[in-house]
Amino acid sequence: MTTAAAMPPYLHVPDPDAGFRRLADMLPLVLSERVIEDVLARIDQALDELVPSQDVVAWEKRGEELVPIFTRGANARKMHTLHVRVGDGLTGLVALMGRPICSNDAHLDPRSRLVPGTEDVPEAIVCVPLVAQEVLIGVLSLYRRGQKRTFSRGEFELACTFADLAAIAIDNAHTHSELGQRATTDELTGVANRRGFREALAREVAAAERHGHPLSLLLFDLDGFKAVNDTHGHERGDEVLRAFARLLKRRARNCDLVARTGGDEFAFLLPHTAYSEADGVSRRLQLVMDERSAELGVSASVGVASLAPDTSLDDLLNEADQRLYKAKRLRAEDDRVPRSRGRLSGRLWNGRSFERADIGREARRSG
Repeated sequence: MTTAAAMPPYLHVPDPDAGFRRLADMLPLVLSERVIEDVLARIDQALDELVPSQDVVAWEKRGEELVPIFTRGANARKMHTLHVRVGDGLTGLVALMGRPICSNDAHLDPRSRLVPGTEDVPEAIVCVPLVAQEVLIGVLSLYRRGQKRTFSRGEFELACTFADLAAIAIDNAHTHSELGQRATTDELTGVANRRGFREALAREVAAAERHGHPLSLLLFDLDGFKAVNDTHGHERGDEVLRAFARLLKRRARNCDLVARTGGDEFAFLLPHTAYSEADGVSRRLQLVMDERSAELGVSASVGVASLAPDTSLDDLLNEADQRLYKAKRLRAEDDRVPRSRGRLSGRLWNGRSFERADIGREARRSG
């Protein structure tokens, strides 16, 4: 039950056939949406015409709870934070039984529960299960208050039929989202794949150019990875790839993107990050990698680049790629030079800037 509010001039459906014809007209629009938020907005728009209500809540079943994924009305804020146990209240009871309920005197119904923070007023509630592919995915709840609150039988039947179609639309949107996620996710490591990386990079470059904020990119290549595969087998190699992906993900902010772009190649996209900050990130990753190089059996080279004015996405990629392979060359040369006992970073993976790496070369020549 919810807070009292002025009763709008509802037009109850005197002719159920007219309502079903209108539903048929709306169906293509509801089913055409692929993004869940757009689907829910379409559902609300259609409901407002078919079965007008003061409050509408679409609940999603997650385990033994119902969680609101869409709320509209005077009590939207209070509803949005509410979690309902399956079997509790009218909404939970519908989820438990899988059958719709229309209670035109919900304030007197012993099965009903008062929403915390709302008033106990005369109220009518319709709750309808959302079922897709014979599985309950949620509940649709409609609320009316005041003297003209009663849902007619025609409206109840229309709400039930609409809920069946809405469930299909919601399920389709979730399936589309999952397929899109799979298409841009690397199956082995769980980070973005090359396609996901390119799509995110294009978005971030466009945003950086539009708003003038910095954008940096780190490209990684695992050194010694082939030897791990050849010596210990591909299962061990897969675990090394997963471990490196986890290492990057643990150090990523919410706005960052970690991607596996090739066999043993990774990218770390850093929005709102200038070159000096990105270089600092690579240095910190170097320290972690140095600590784990013996355990993993690999080291890594990194190329750091930042988006400069009047440069393109390809320019950023090419710069990071060139710096990556220069770092790999320095790594190979460094491995051929005997280490002195007092030398700092004896297990360099060349996660330094060019200047630092070049200084190291000069030091070797003069030493």
